[in-house]
Amino acid sequence: MNDQKDIFDKIMHLPGLRVFEGFFQKHREGLMYLFFGGMTTLVNLALSAFFWYILHWESWYLGEFAIGTFLGNLISIVTAILFAYVTNRHWVFRSETKGFHDVGLEFLKFVGGRVTTLIIEIGGVQLVVMLFPGDSVILFIGKLITQILVILVNYVFSKLVVFREKKQEPDENPDRDSDR
Repeated sequence: MNDQKDIFDKIMHLPGLRVFEGFFQKHREGLMYLFFGGMTTLVNLALSAFFWYILHWESWYLGEFAIGTFLGNLISIVTAILFAYVTNRHWVFRSETKGFHDVGLEFLKFVGGRVTTLIIEIGGVQLVVMLFPGDSVILFIGKLITQILVILVNYVFSKLVVFREKKQEPDENPDRDSDR
């Protein structure tokens, strides 16, 4: 496990916050996932709001297809996935994976898991658009609801597949010298 202190450990060690340090260390992974999951959701929602309500992409249609909603949603999700990988790797799961190949494989697993939730999110938002066309408040509520499901599925996938701790493999032949 990574014993290096990061900014969050240093914050918890400040006077007045030390009382929470034990709780923080005991539940660090879950607390950090909630914090950065919230930040990732904020990045996603803020970008969606920017594209849909500032740039008015929600009014772009290609026939019956809400192309502007789709594009704004896709850009928001891809940006949020990149943000989530960096924060999950560094602060939540404290990945110790090194080397271009291994980090690349870890990133591909992370993105692979996120493709599933990308489909859930895009499908959920498009479903809201089809059921409530032109209702921008319901659109944003639908986006928010899909985020809750996405956060839960992403945590389980990240914990069990992407950033799971590797078991220490015993030396193949620890008594190598005794064979002589």
